[in-house]
Amino acid sequence: EIGSRACAARARGVVGVCTTPIEGSAPRKSGPFAAGWAAAVGYARVLHRRVAPARPQRAGSNKNNAGEDAGDDEEMPSRMDSFRFGHAKHSESRVVYVTADASAQGPNAGFRFKGNAISTGKYSPITFFPKGLYEQFRRIANLYFLSVAIISLFEAISPIKPYTIWSPLVLVVGLSMAKEAVEDYARHKQDHEQNTSLTERFNGTSLVQCEWREVKTGDLVRVVRDQAFPCDLVLLASSLDDSVCYVETKNLDGETNLKIKRGVEGMGGVGTGPEKMRELCGDGGDAYVECEHPNNSLYTFTGNLDVPSRTREVSVHGSSRNLAAAAEDRTGSEKISLVPSNILLRGSSLRNTEWVIGLAIYTGHDSKIMMNSSAAPSKRSTIEKGMDKIVLSMLGLLCLMGTITGIICGSWIKNVSPKHWYMDTSDTDMVFDPKNAPKVGVVAFLTSYVLYGYLIPISLYVSLEFVKVCQAMVFLNSDRQMYHKETDTPMRARTSNLNEELGMVHTVLSDKTGTLTCNSMEFFKCSIAGVSYGEGITEIERSIAKRQGRPILTKPTKPIEPGFNFKDARLEGDKWRSLPDAEHIRDFFRILGVCHTVIPEGEATRETICYQAESPDESAFVVAAKRFGFFFKSRTTSGMELEEPSYHSSGEISTVHYELLNVLEFNSTRKRMSVIVRTPEDKIMLYCKGADSVIYDRLSHGNQKYTDVTHQHMDEYAKCGLRTLCLSVREISQSEYDAWNVTYTEAAQSLEKRDEKLQAAAEIIEKDLFLVGATAIEDKLQDGVPGTIEQMMRGGIAVWVLTGDKQDTAINIAQACALIRDDMDVHIVNIEELVKQEHDREITRAQFNEQGKAQVAALIEAGIEKEAATAKKGIETCLVIDGRSLSFALEQDLAPRFLQLGSGCTSVVCCRVSPLQKALVTKLVKDSGKITLAIGDGANDVGMIQSAHIGVGISGQEGMQAVMASDFAFAQFRFLERLLLVHGRYNYKRISKMVTYFFYKNLAFGLTLFMYNLHAAASGQVVYNDWLMSAFNIFFVAFPVIALGILDQDVNQRSCLQFPQLYRQGQQNACFERRVQAGWALNGIYIGMVTFFVVFYAVHGGEADHPKGHVFGLWEVGTSLYTGIVITINLQMAQMINFWTWIQHVCIWGSIAFWYIANCILSNTDPYLSTYSYKIFIPTIAPTPKFWMATPLIVVIGLLPDLLYRTSRRLFRPEPHQLVQEYERMVRGTTPRSSVTNTPMDTPRHGSRYGSSAVLAEEGRIEVDEPEEGEENIEPEEPTEPEEPAEPEEPEPNEVERSDEEAPPREAEEEKKADESA
Repeated sequence: EIGSRACAARARGVVGVCTTPIEGSAPRKSGPFAAGWAAAVGYARVLHRRVAPARPQRAGSNKNNAGEDAGDDEEMPSRMDSFRFGHAKHSESRVVYVTADASAQGPNAGFRFKGNAISTGKYSPITFFPKGLYEQFRRIANLYFLSVAIISLFEAISPIKPYTIWSPLVLVVGLSMAKEAVEDYARHKQDHEQNTSLTERFNGTSLVQCEWREVKTGDLVRVVRDQAFPCDLVLLASSLDDSVCYVETKNLDGETNLKIKRGVEGMGGVGTGPEKMRELCGDGGDAYVECEHPNNSLYTFTGNLDVPSRTREVSVHGSSRNLAAAAEDRTGSEKISLVPSNILLRGSSLRNTEWVIGLAIYTGHDSKIMMNSSAAPSKRSTIEKGMDKIVLSMLGLLCLMGTITGIICGSWIKNVSPKHWYMDTSDTDMVFDPKNAPKVGVVAFLTSYVLYGYLIPISLYVSLEFVKVCQAMVFLNSDRQMYHKETDTPMRARTSNLNEELGMVHTVLSDKTGTLTCNSMEFFKCSIAGVSYGEGITEIERSIAKRQGRPILTKPTKPIEPGFNFKDARLEGDKWRSLPDAEHIRDFFRILGVCHTVIPEGEATRETICYQAESPDESAFVVAAKRFGFFFKSRTTSGMELEEPSYHSSGEISTVHYELLNVLEFNSTRKRMSVIVRTPEDKIMLYCKGADSVIYDRLSHGNQKYTDVTHQHMDEYAKCGLRTLCLSVREISQSEYDAWNVTYTEAAQSLEKRDEKLQAAAEIIEKDLFLVGATAIEDKLQDGVPGTIEQMMRGGIAVWVLTGDKQDTAINIAQACALIRDDMDVHIVNIEELVKQEHDREITRAQFNEQGKAQVAALIEAGIEKEAATAKKGIETCLVIDGRSLSFALEQDLAPRFLQLGSGCTSVVCCRVSPLQKALVTKLVKDSGKITLAIGDGANDVGMIQSAHIGVGISGQEGMQAVMASDFAFAQFRFLERLLLVHGRYNYKRISKMVTYFFYKNLAFGLTLFMYNLHAAASGQVVYNDWLMSAFNIFFVAFPVIALGILDQDVNQRSCLQFPQLYRQGQQNACFERRVQAGWALNGIYIGMVTFFVVFYAVHGGEADHPKGHVFGLWEVGTSLYTGIVITINLQMAQMINFWTWIQHVCIWGSIAFWYIANCILSNTDPYLSTYSYKIFIPTIAPTPKFWMATPLIVVIGLLPDLLYRTSRRLFRPEPHQLVQEYERMVRGTTPRSSVTNTPMDTPRHGSRYGSSAVLAEEGRIEVDEPEEGEENIEPEEPTEPEEPAEPEEPEPNEVERSDEEAPPREAEEEKKADESA
């Protein structure tokens, strides 16, 4: 009982915050800076507190504390022992002891931490076959064929030899499992390379080399330059000053810029030698880390390091001294807050630093990178889901046919078979026992279940996977027009499952910054103390004026240096010192130079310094401060140094030091960032920058001079398309800061809800601010964005832009991007007046919620009525809604009406939205049944990308998180035009034709088996050779459909971009709708029935088949039937193909030729293997003229109706793509071929003049590679004699009628005539 109580008490003591000071020690500031600074900057300064271990006091004791402590030492086990007993096992925190003892008796042994060896393989040698087989037979088709193969083992039931069923099943499943095995072997090989990589760990006496898998939790690990970190480490010491190091996280999050990490303050002595390491390890229980349990959050960490005071050093204004020199008798321990910048994550590598020493806290599968390795949400295309329904339908048809067969067989055996005396059915087994008709019917059903299995295409999944991989890896990834030369970024299809879904997109939801714009920020204008500064016209203004036909006389200005494009003589040099509000101007410049998380690199001169910033706008602010004279030079442990002009003297430049006390970092919830510094004037100042919506709420009342005029300036900047931020300042007294710092320190050291407590502490100090001014940053549009959006909208794709910008900024950028045109009606949903009333405290929050929801509901209803009225007039509508209104619109009762309004609009602009709202809007549109595509470039877009049907990531300035979460990735928004209108449309039509054709051919083939079985009294007799039946789906008809899925084009690439209206076929699912599927099914039924009846009742109706009077037997007639089916089905493919290449010729004619070759081989093969085909073809069938004459007759009768239907449909009710085909043919007849033939990737010289890439290439704004001589085409080009595809659709004549503005420019009069005729 005593032991249990002691364990629980000790556990609570570890979890709690130790606050008892050492007797006689001076109070010391606690670690506010550590937690606040860490996440945003990768930089920490932990001001520490010296504490003694907390001792729980037993109830009812009147002894003094000293005596009680002594009693505790005698009665209670140590803290290490208490955890070893298991009482800490269920603790809310994780405790890791610093130790060199990794044995079973070590202090960490009782926690059973995971080892550092990893295994990312899907299978092991033991689980490969059972798990692999399970994965394969999860597919309905494979499971069905397994059941057929099992039934085929019973010869009394199966009409087919077992090996002819098992062979193709084993082949298909084996190929899939072999692919899995190869991929999994590569994973295991990579795991082995990582597990056997070398590093160094402390063994108690020295650092020794070991493999990664030998590292244990609690070890001290040394990593040298350019090595990867073997596990998640707490950085203690490094070779650089202040224990900093540089880390590359490219393999972790895709970002290539180096990040700076800071060691735990005071622990730098660990790097001086083994003695210090041994001192830190102590007896195995002196130092420990208490932190959160393993999780998958890469950018957060909560924990404390508890170390003996004797092992720490303290940094005082940049200099270090050993604490042992400060006091002769030092006992107790110190608790230090650990923050994300102290953590070195597995998956990242050490750069520009000779060595680091860290403490292993998360090893193996507990490391954050492994916790993030779970598979992304599985996405399946609409066609793939429809394909599963067809498989189930075919399975139902098979069961129906089997039931009919069983009934007929049972009835015939019972009622008819006794009349045929020669069959002697009275002396048979149960298979044909006339006395037990139900049992005969059941056996006949099982026999049919096996025989009719060819209705289900066993090779469909394998063929489809092969085709999709080719589409993604060969065509998408190799498209040179989606390659960005400036950043050397090619197109990357990260999955092949959604290729055809790209051709069915209804709605594109896009981020703005970095997606539509370059995310290359330039400081352009500013408002300081109520005065606006800055000259020039933004690119957004130029673009709007150009679209409206207004001339602009001024030329665009080039930036003075990257990030700075500001011109105003009033602020040049030191002229600002003579202005009336010079003090406020100085505060403005100081905020730019101090309130940031930038890391300077290189030589500290104005010309050579390089700033490492987490966002482009932060870099622009620091560069602007430098240009204004406030040069940020360096960052130290205690703060930062700036060169700035003296304010009171002659303005001479001097280097000053700002002591950095706290950093309250920026996040999407706070929408602001603050720093608390001690200025050179020895004042404690809070500098804050953030969105106007949050800064204005925190301004002091009564002493503001510039709020109204600054707000007016920001509105003007927003209309120019500039991004604005407010800058504010507050002076804090020493007493107020000391009181607040206690609260902040407790929050920083808390292990539970640390982020919430830190935000609450920040709210206390971020108040009563004084507004100094506002900044205006220009983010220029990417090349080709307006043209791409216009093309998508012409193709019927609605575009939604979700941005955090102000409404005016969003509207102006939408106008520049062609989202809002002059001929459109704009409906705005905004409750700005209510927001202002709430801000001015005229209404309460409850009143705001009630009135806001009612007002938003009324605006949505008005928008629906307006949209319906304008639609009747042929006018398009754009919806603009702000974030506060959107929060109401997304509520459950308003969401359907909001979706109805948005769906009726051509474009939607949502401004002031949060990352969560982006994901919610995307999910709302997705749940409506429309195919959605989300595109973004930053971490705040990940939720939106993963919520959509298709996610596209842009590799831009905000890291690679969006790319890593996406399905497709490229570098520029303009590539989306080609991805959807060309590749997406092609892939949709190819896959839909491929799937429907697969079921068509199998239905036709299976019906011949069904009809002959009925012809043979449902006895289960087969008409084909077993091997030939198994080879039907694998050899004789498989390759042409694969070629179709990879290469077919109904129109050339130029026309796809010239006529984006063609994309609407995919949106309407015109090639895979129920009517199309039914049409193919009827065609398959017709082919099967006609072929059977022509062969059995016309060609071989009873007269002699051979000149010598011989009559064909069962297998000869079956060969004729098989020949007719194979040739008819292959030539049906020839009627479908729009684009012929030598590959199609080889596949179609080669498949037919292979059929004859296979018969010749089987005819001369041993009867045991060839079964019923032995001596059938060569000696009997081949010499018979009737066989050769009958085959063309069967083919003509089978294909003639389809040919007549296609021809009449093309002549009298043509589809849009058929009109374009005629246009292409006419252009080829009136224009020299070189002027209309596309290059391999549709380069502008010979390609589209309508795609934005081609237009930009002609203008010289982008560069597109020309194909070299003899270079192989990456995609097939224009068709020669296009044939009509099989899918019927009602034509929309207006879809391809082009206005004069849409018509491509012609250089010859003949082309104009051809255009008019088309």
